[in-house]
Amino acid sequence: MMLNYIKKVLNTPILRGFLFLLFLISCHSQETKLPVVEAHLGVKETTAIDLSDNIELSEYFKALAQRGKFNGVALLSSDSFFTCLHEGLRVNGAADSIQLNDQFQLASLSKPITALGLLRLVDESIIELDEPVMTYLWDFPYPEITVRSLLNHTSGMGNYIYVTDSLWNNPDSFMSNHDVYELLRCEQVPTYYPAHKRFDYCNTNYALIPILIEEVSGMPFQEYMRLRVFEPLGMFSTYYYQPEDAPSYNVQGHYPDGSLKKPFYLDAVVGDKSLYSSVFDLYKLFEELKYPTLISSELLKEAMSIEAKTRSNSYYGLGWRIKPMEDGDTLVYHNGWWRGFRSYFWMSQKHKKVAIILTNSIRGGYLKQEEIWNLF
Repeated sequence: MMLNYIKKVLNTPILRGFLFLLFLISCHSQETKLPVVEAHLGVKETTAIDLSDNIELSEYFKALAQRGKFNGVALLSSDSFFTCLHEGLRVNGAADSIQLNDQFQLASLSKPITALGLLRLVDESIIELDEPVMTYLWDFPYPEITVRSLLNHTSGMGNYIYVTDSLWNNPDSFMSNHDVYELLRCEQVPTYYPAHKRFDYCNTNYALIPILIEEVSGMPFQEYMRLRVFEPLGMFSTYYYQPEDAPSYNVQGHYPDGSLKKPFYLDAVVGDKSLYSSVFDLYKLFEELKYPTLISSELLKEAMSIEAKTRSNSYYGLGWRIKPMEDGDTLVYHNGWWRGFRSYFWMSQKHKKVAIILTNSIRGGYLKQEEIWNLF
């Protein structure tokens, strides 16, 4: 009985947050300067927190930076290992270097976090996964599409990103999630496939989930996520894109040639993207996935279980990509890219490892998970 009590205490968010704070303080006390690296955005040095002696990993990221493939922040952790490092400039041509706690656009890495917000309502029996979306949004134009099919990308809907150019009459103004919903509803945009028949990754699914959450919770989506996900997890450096605030964001996205990303009329559609966060806040998400407090462990396990096979050698759950690994473990992950940013969250299902990498340059293609995974 005493052992169970101790386990319960150790799993409380407050104590976990306190221990994580001590951990970060320990990290900062061991901050070191690595040799000079000339990276794509003009960085002159790399700063790293390193609680290991993994020179191979440091050299690997330095080599990536020299080729312009890493300009951002990386956090890598295992049972006996913790490393953070940052590389490059917040804005090309400026003298402001990226810092470890900077916030980056997460792009599609926003999706599993949106899913977690929705699953809170499922866990409370306010929303049922296999109910039609019409149960909660009476004017939803696709009666066969369920809540589950939004989460696992089997709704069959087309991607709003590819149809709005011809339907949105004012590209100089930002679209909202409600604008996306109204376009789909009023224009009766046809689905590509029958619901539940096949996996087809589609941003529309996660652009509609905020509308569903707002309708059921009675709260604006961004406020709901702040109160019910970010603040309970201590993710105080996490926020959604606001067009009026965007010019003041410290970290800006860059195209492969180093030019600065300009505001785009779809940037303000959230849920599928446009969440900003830091590697440290995302590490708190990792802790939540290890020791769930927001939803039941059973529902979290379902979210990380196979729902649909993707076109590649992997699967999709309820917000997460899933890939069996050769060592018998399973990789639970999500990547993202959106207009000058790339993001990576790779986690061992047995919680042995996590890699969180955020970049503000899309030069050189995606990073190779297996190469990095084998270095720590």
